[in-house]
Amino acid sequence: MNEKLEAISRRTLFSVLGLAVAASVVVPAAVITATEAEAVVGDPTSAASVAGMNRRDRRRDRRSKKKNKK
Repeated sequence: MNEKLEAISRRTLFSVLGLAVAASVVVPAAVITATEAEAVVGDPTSAASVAGMNRRDRRRDRRSKKKNKK
């Protein structure tokens, strides 16, 4: 295994690295980024959703109580 690694010269390594950088610049940004939002709409009446809303409400209540104490 080490013999194969030693056979790759620095010049070859930097050439491959340079080609990879050039290819990444050439790829259009539209291909890399998402063009449309893919929102997932959940069921607001599911048990997990209700539990999440309850946790948020409790946190909000605790924060407002701390602000009122000051």
